[in-house]
Amino acid sequence: MTSQPPPPQPPPSSAGEQPEVAHINRLPDELLLLIFTKLNNAKSLCICNLISKRFSAVVHQTPSISITFPHRNSNDRNENLPKKLFNYLSKSFFRKPPPNNFDGALFQSAVDSLKCFQNIRDLRIELPSFQQDESILKWHAEFGRGSNVCVILFATYSHQSTSSNHQIQNPDTVLTNQLLQSRIASSNQCFREATWRQHVLRHVVENHRRTLETAEICDSDRKGRVVMKDKQQLNDLLDPEVKMPASGYGKLWHVQLLRLPESRCVLHGATVVAIRRTDENEEEVEDVGVKQLMKKDEQVLLWEVLTHILENHAPSRSLNINAGRR
Repeated sequence: MTSQPPPPQPPPSSAGEQPEVAHINRLPDELLLLIFTKLNNAKSLCICNLISKRFSAVVHQTPSISITFPHRNSNDRNENLPKKLFNYLSKSFFRKPPPNNFDGALFQSAVDSLKCFQNIRDLRIELPSFQQDESILKWHAEFGRGSNVCVILFATYSHQSTSSNHQIQNPDTVLTNQLLQSRIASSNQCFREATWRQHVLRHVVENHRRTLETAEICDSDRKGRVVMKDKQQLNDLLDPEVKMPASGYGKLWHVQLLRLPESRCVLHGATVVAIRRTDENEEEVEDVGVKQLMKKDEQVLLWEVLTHILENHAPSRSLNINAGRR
């Protein structure tokens, strides 16, 4: 039986030094997982997965993941390049071609790619923004059993407060009938988009219901988001018995000049619209359920406005919400 040749030896160093070692291989798995968790971005994690078997095993345990879907520009000749790159990574990652259903391969391949992450507790999805009303500053929506609320903040314009600012009353900040109708229409559109994002989120969440604790789907311009902040809301999202009520109500607050002491922001023509879907026999709540949403997080401006308006101003209008209307 012929003996096998000895394994090749690393070339000797001219200075007699030891061969160079990849120091990252010395890190324990726990520290590698911490690094991957800080990376967070799904695209970066897919690339890390291709580096080695050890990286692949650890990266699938990442508990916090963020995934971003870019805008598609129909006038760009290279519009399919990001899709092709993502699909290439997905094929390498999962060893199967991504399906082409549910509005194209990009979204579905991304949803499939997340299936191999076995320990996702916090998920964040960023979608292109389709809102064209530039007066919308922020919006926030939460859905679940007994809580289907969307709150939208408008302003004609805003700026930071300085000592030279004066109490300027601009006629464009008065709540005219035209401005009222425009902001109500934009609010209804915003609520419909929020419910659509909830539907999109359901497709992703159902693959991770065992481990997932929080989920968020937001706009690329960081203006708005739909949040599932606990297990109960996530379970309600997947429960076929929990349906969006057909009726509801809303309230509108309008302040011509709003000064916010904490952020030092000044809003001209500030309007807050809160929409709540409820069963017909449920009594209306004075704050439309907004107070239960209020907490300081990424949308500090929105929460500061809500706190100030609810404490100092009565609603300017009450709104009737009908799901059948478009």
